[in-house]
Amino acid sequence: MSVMNKNEIELRIEALKATGVSGGAESTDKMWIILHENAKTKQAYGYAIPLRELLGDGEGAVSEESMKQHFGGQWRGKFIKQRGIGKGFITRTMNNCVFVSIDDGTARNDFPNSGNIIKRGDTEVGAVHHFITTVVTSSKEDCASADAGAEAVDEDAVDME
Repeated sequence: MSVMNKNEIELRIEALKATGVSGGAESTDKMWIILHENAKTKQAYGYAIPLRELLGDGEGAVSEESMKQHFGGQWRGKFIKQRGIGKGFITRTMNNCVFVSIDDGTARNDFPNSGNIIKRGDTEVGAVHHFITTVVTSSKEDCASADAGAEAVDEDAVDME
């Protein structure tokens, strides 16, 4: 798997934050996401979808290598300490497993339980993937449109000379 562009990862994280207050099918309001999958989390919460997997699947998958390259080997700590890419999230630890949720100001007293952990195969997963893909695609189209406009202006400047 190749390393994903840092801007795209950040855009995916911002899109995920938007799902916390969207109220739509992709809503993650008061839902918990396992921060990182390892042997311990697989044993205790094998059904839970990890953050990187929720940020993208297939062609849009966010690899561990991408996270480490752009945010450092301790990227998970940024979520735990709510710094950098972790701003806008809150965390809870259960059975030595860290969960994150979008900090909408109302979830501070909530804790993960089997009813509010996002699971692989949940309808929210497909809706979140669709929402994030739409945001990323729209952003890429906006950038391409801006680049085309800049090229047209450059060509006009050459014609005027």
